[in-house]
Amino acid sequence: MNVTFRLARTEAERADVLRLRDAVYVEDQGRLADAADTAATFDRFDAHAEYILGYVDGEAAGTVKVVPDSAAGLPCDDTVDVSALRAGNRLVEFGHLMTLPSMRHREIGMALMREAVIHSARKHDMTHILGDFFVDDSEGLRGFYKEIGFFALHEPYEDARFKGAPLSLVAALDVTEAVSRARTPEGQKSRLLQYFFGDYDTYKSDYDTHKHEEVADADPAPTAG
Repeated sequence: MNVTFRLARTEAERADVLRLRDAVYVEDQGRLADAADTAATFDRFDAHAEYILGYVDGEAAGTVKVVPDSAAGLPCDDTVDVSALRAGNRLVEFGHLMTLPSMRHREIGMALMREAVIHSARKHDMTHILGDFFVDDSEGLRGFYKEIGFFALHEPYEDARFKGAPLSLVAALDVTEAVSRARTPEGQKSRLLQYFFGDYDTYKSDYDTHKHEEVADADPAPTAG
């Protein structure tokens, strides 16, 4: 399976984002009534946000949104005080990571998240990644995120934007710490740490050479191992 990535720049690519949102949040999960009626919630940071799309055989199969910190703040500011984390650091928030129901269990979501990490390292030189995640059955952070190194910033809460969804939890990842762990003997045994950060120096070095590099129009996804 060949997955290619690009930033949503055109009207057609923005329409692909909305089609994915409708397919996942409205039709499949029933958590939104209307994928387009989100200007005051999902989309109010879009002036600063970047959507990364993943395409399989020319079809939009998934997307993730990257919101770099700015004077407008981050989506998670509505839920948790991140001022202490913000001091001296460069934050990005990932959100709305989704794949078509027909494409699930094919690691496209992981590939999209990795692409968001690479893009954020190259363009924003981020030190921390934040996300607002659904909790697991024990109302804690899912094992996938904990293995990478995310830590909860507050108690689980009910996100009123989603109908019938699990509780949500804002968590953060210290990128420097994750990269350091990936280099340890124990971290080298972690498939997830190696997938996201095993080659961090390689893709991060592009930031120093090309300060404004963006996701290539046809950037092939690496395999997840």
